[in-house]
Amino acid sequence: MVRKLFTPRWILIHLGVALLVFTMVNLGFWQLNRLHQKKTFNSLVTARSEEPVQKLSTNPVPTNDEWRRVNISGKYNAAKAVTVINRSTNGAAGYDVVVPFVTDFGATVLVNRGFVPLSTKAPSPPSGSLSIVGYLRVSQTRGALGAIDNTDPENTEFQRFNIPLIMKHVGEAPFPMFLQLIEETPSTNQDLPQHVALPELSEGPHLSYAVQWFIFTTIALTAWVVVVRRRLRDTAIDRVAPSETSA
Repeated sequence: MVRKLFTPRWILIHLGVALLVFTMVNLGFWQLNRLHQKKTFNSLVTARSEEPVQKLSTNPVPTNDEWRRVNISGKYNAAKAVTVINRSTNGAAGYDVVVPFVTDFGATVLVNRGFVPLSTKAPSPPSGSLSIVGYLRVSQTRGALGAIDNTDPENTEFQRFNIPLIMKHVGEAPFPMFLQLIEETPSTNQDLPQHVALPELSEGPHLSYAVQWFIFTTIALTAWVVVVRRRLRDTAIDRVAPSETSA
């Protein structure tokens, strides 16, 4: 009777169910892993945004210091300002203004001064010596499907904060991280650029998605058990029926 469940058709059904269950279970654990990563990221950003502002010096900055608040003094090099396009804030499309900042200790650090809506000209950065506070951010690279940046040194529009590429335009040795501006002293008291806000520190829908995948897995296994049991029952009935007829 059990041999009926190992015909070519049934073998394909078993393999299909096994593949489906394997895929859904892995998707569930993938969502749980993303939830863990999100919680870790949220904790990191929260902790570092609450730490005292540190004075940035000539010491090498490790890239694992992202989201640490630092203070530097120097001057903007407005002539080498660039834009990072295809940005959005509160549903409005626009671009981020990135200006090289020549520090008092001799390094040139890229500073994301903030967001400007499309069709709006970005105001010039303040001239003269000033002190700025910002979040340390790591350089960004292109993903598998990301837009490709123009590598011409004269290019002033970029798809992402690719420090080495932008520094080719600036003509300076790349500092390992850029700054996401929090405040400037003295303040310009300008509405634009708008400071880029911290990322949303929610846990997202990952837990609910994981639960859904595990529920789908349970449904698939339950359906498979029901179908197999029905097949076994029907086979048993078919075997008993001829005996009853003979009697």
